[in-house]
Amino acid sequence: MLVLFFLLPTAARAGEGRRWDEPRRLRLVQVPIVETTPRALPDSEPVAPPVHPLWQRLLVEGGAGVGTGLAGALVGLGTYMIGSGIQLLEPGEGPTVLPFMLVGAAIGFPLGVWWGGELMAGDGSLLATFGGAAVGGLGAVGLWALSDRSNPPLSGVLKGVAIPLPVVGSFLGYELSSGIRKKVKGLQLRPAVVLSSRHQALVLTGCF
Repeated sequence: MLVLFFLLPTAARAGEGRRWDEPRRLRLVQVPIVETTPRALPDSEPVAPPVHPLWQRLLVEGGAGVGTGLAGALVGLGTYMIGSGIQLLEPGEGPTVLPFMLVGAAIGFPLGVWWGGELMAGDGSLLATFGGAAVGGLGAVGLWALSDRSNPPLSGVLKGVAIPLPVVGSFLGYELSSGIRKKVKGLQLRPAVVLSSRHQALVLTGCF
């Protein structure tokens, strides 16, 4: 089930045609007998994936992140309960359940953001998504520690800013890496064979 879960973005793209960044085979370009302008032989053109507005992408990424974050928290809860049940954690001496659930949610949320972005035809990096969440988490820890040394109302403001930082970091990590990847792949070139009764040539065609 887990494998099918992560393959769902690829399956969703199947109906959109071949991806715009996939390598394509050679195309034969033929010079007709009457016309003087070469024309391409009929060929199936790949369809570019739809461009979704930013708010739609963030909505899907956030919803998927919340879902996988809750799933990760439940896994952390189950891990704690199993450890307590087989006496790996002695009552009163082991850690509470909260750290286990927080670790599970911290792993699950960026994973869901990446998965939701892939569903929306994004091209972000899973590593960048986790990196953004990690940077946001470090910032949150720093602000929280600073709030303990501050007086109200500044301490409350610092804590309010610290809480959403890992979430914002996940979104920024995915969206920034997706934009960079698409810019790098903006130049598309492919070879094409041109044939006529007098000339044969191998040329480059593509998008600029």
